[in-house]
Amino acid sequence: MLWGIVMGLGFVLSTPLVQPEQIGFASDVYFVATEAFLAGEDPYAVTAPGTGATFIYPPITLLAFVPHALTGSTLGAFVVQLAINLLSASAIAALVLSMLDRRGVALARIDRLLLVGFVLLSVHSTTVYVMGQVNLQLALAVALGAMLVERGQRESADQGHTLGGAAFAVAAAVKLFPAAAGAWLLGLRDWRAIGGAIGTGLSLTVAGYLLGGHDLFVTFLTAVLPAETKTADFAGGLPPEAMYVTIRRPIAALLPSIDPSLYAPLAVIVIAPLVLASYRTLDTGTGRLMALLATLLGTILVLPFEAFYFALLYVPLVPLLYSLDAGAVRRLLAAGTVLLSTIVSYEPLTRWIEMLSLPDGVETAIVDAMGAVLGFAQPPLLGGLCILLACALWHHDAATAEAGA
Repeated sequence: MLWGIVMGLGFVLSTPLVQPEQIGFASDVYFVATEAFLAGEDPYAVTAPGTGATFIYPPITLLAFVPHALTGSTLGAFVVQLAINLLSASAIAALVLSMLDRRGVALARIDRLLLVGFVLLSVHSTTVYVMGQVNLQLALAVALGAMLVERGQRESADQGHTLGGAAFAVAAAVKLFPAAAGAWLLGLRDWRAIGGAIGTGLSLTVAGYLLGGHDLFVTFLTAVLPAETKTADFAGGLPPEAMYVTIRRPIAALLPSIDPSLYAPLAVIVIAPLVLASYRTLDTGTGRLMALLATLLGTILVLPFEAFYFALLYVPLVPLLYSLDAGAVRRLLAAGTVLLSTIVSYEPLTRWIEMLSLPDGVETAIVDAMGAVLGFAQPPLLGGLCILLACALWHHDAATAEAGA
């Protein structure tokens, strides 16, 4: 927990020095896209000032950014998004504490402070603050979905099933990949949650079509979505400065000459067994949360994502860290969390090394070694694999115990 906070504060302090273009990167896009939409223009055709970034979300999400546009400036949009992010992180921390209370976990005062500090100040949150991203709102939706569905599993008459499914659908309506939680709901055979997810998802899709019109909807499906596959970026392997933490990275490094369209199915082949191994026993709250963690994390590691998407793992990751008994699974989970929070960028690292004024030969050797390592895999990928192993190991131990009972 403490390491994540240290990395988070380090990111905030270093970004103005080494990556100033990252400040307000996403909120700038939300502002210009929504401003264009309100003016009757194509929100997918405009670019953010300075970075040239474009809007990549479904049309329905433009409604959420109207307050940003009404501020009249990119700075105003950044401030609005920062306030929303701080409120979202605070709500997630409160939900985690509530979940642990329900699970009968008694936390010392220092543990409560560390937990809240991790959710509010770890690198998974501060990157979102600095960039003006929406990932903490998605993380809040996932946390709500997990809490409500889990409550529904314990209390069959509870309406949490349907509302939990709806919460997952809201997250998926923004960035699509949280729809992978549907596999978890299917594994639980929670038909009410599945119905809530499908109904909410269809409603938001239809609303987006009506809001943006046919042409805008088609543009999103045929131009924006295909561009987000990033297939060509992996051809021949990734350069060290590319920040993708996906399992496709080492696959591309090991197999640089194959058709890059094969990296995605190969990634599924590598990750899927660990995810499936995390579904062996779903009759306890811990087993269900482990399965959800494996599902969400496995999806993130297969897709061409950067490290700031790990904020969506606050629930179930943090409740599991505090509720598991001591042992190999908890150690793997803790080690994975440390690595998951060790987000390093090649270019800023080279700038810091240059500031050390090392002898030319030493500096070159260090930079070359870093490039070789980061080109193959970054620490968060290794951390993610540790966490997937922890999920699979817990289910193996639980299934073995059941068989021997």
